[in-house]
Amino acid sequence: MGAPAGNNFNPKGRGNTPNKITAQIKQTFANILEGREEELAASLDKLRDTNPKAFLELFIKISERFVPAVTRTEHQFDEGFSPIKIVIPEKKDEGEGV
Repeated sequence: MGAPAGNNFNPKGRGNTPNKITAQIKQTFANILEGREEELAASLDKLRDTNPKAFLELFIKISERFVPAVTRTEHQFDEGFSPIKIVIPEKKDEGEGV
């Protein structure tokens, strides 16, 4: 039987060390791309000019590897909680004073 909900018996959480295969793959891609930044940029420019849709699809896929994904967070409050109300007073005419 597994651990009770909310208790995985690992208080430090999962480690942040990549496995060996992941590290090797990242290094291989780094080696392939090293010194080819201008060539890659030129290829992307050519794709953008000839097929904008394919360029955007590829650019989004590439971006997903480097830009963190935005996640949605929902907050639930205890009963009896009332949110803070922010009231912005209307601007008075200059002749009325402050």
